[in-house]
Amino acid sequence: MLICVVPVALAHATPCHQYEPAETTLSGTLTRQVFPGPPSFEDVVTGDEPQVGFYLSLAEPLCMDGSENGADVSVEDGQTLVQLVLGAPDFDTLRPYLDQPVVLKGTLFGAVSGYHHTQVLLQQVELVSGAVAPPVNCEAVKQSARRELENFDPALQGKIIGNKAWVYQAPHPACTDKLASLAPDTLVSVKGIGTGGWVRAQFTGSDGKEHSAWLDQAYVLIGAGEVEE
Repeated sequence: MLICVVPVALAHATPCHQYEPAETTLSGTLTRQVFPGPPSFEDVVTGDEPQVGFYLSLAEPLCMDGSENGADVSVEDGQTLVQLVLGAPDFDTLRPYLDQPVVLKGTLFGAVSGYHHTQVLLQQVELVSGAVAPPVNCEAVKQSARRELENFDPALQGKIIGNKAWVYQAPHPACTDKLASLAPDTLVSVKGIGTGGWVRAQFTGSDGKEHSAWLDQAYVLIGAGEVEE
């Protein structure tokens, strides 16, 4: 009897990532997002500090292998967002790659505080490869953002926090000439919130006139209640 043996190709699943100190590489789209910070870590429109940062939207759901520091760390299925732990120079390095596919290298650790907004975070981040974003058409960005804007009527009261807040013509880091800014504690009327950590606001300029512009949400603390007209 002649027995034919047909080789069967075994499918190898993509290996899972390990926690620090193991170094790992992740692929995805670099995004800018906002999450609520202190005091309640619940909602940026009711007085919580906005925490704007860079995140990696993964091409595939995250898979973690083993545990961190001997403790079981459960990662829910379908996690596709990883917070990046960055210093100021890192933001400058990565900013040209926003909304573009990138490959990043670093070490992973599990969330341990309210300041950690994803279950797993990437630290010691290095850019392996990526495509620099094309020149920005600020008018097109502005028109697109208006269609996605979450509007508030009546407006919400906001206040400039941190350093001075630059005025933007459209919700993108490239859409400002850095000539006009608002000082800390300046009151603004927040008309809407866009994606990626941007707000549409109205304020009184140094000329005494009302102006409308985009502001980086990282510098706008939105309080509960309505703006007094």
